[in-house]
Amino acid sequence: MKDILEIVANLSAIMTAAIAALAYFHFVWGERARRRALERHLREEAVLARDEGRRTIVHLMAHLSMTEAEVLHAGFQSKLVCAESGVDDQGRANRLYFRYDGADISRSRPF
Repeated sequence: MKDILEIVANLSAIMTAAIAALAYFHFVWGERARRRALERHLREEAVLARDEGRRTIVHLMAHLSMTEAEVLHAGFQSKLVCAESGVDDQGRANRLYFRYDGADISRSRPF
């Protein structure tokens, strides 16, 4: 009986580690998929749009079916997306924009 309990305990330890590893890779893959969806959407907006391709978080939430936190996390983790602030009449930042900043899109730099 003691041998069976040891075997079951060892198997459950192995199963716990395997499930934890799978959950981690699922989480990382989901973050990567959200980041790539954001980059792809902003790249398409930059190519097709008449403006600079800047989009607000609310726009991105609606088009990508992500939460605000997911959009922010994906935007700040990406090397191809940059964040810009929008200013009001008094020069204060009042909104946050994301835009594609990859090397394959040419645009004039403001500074």
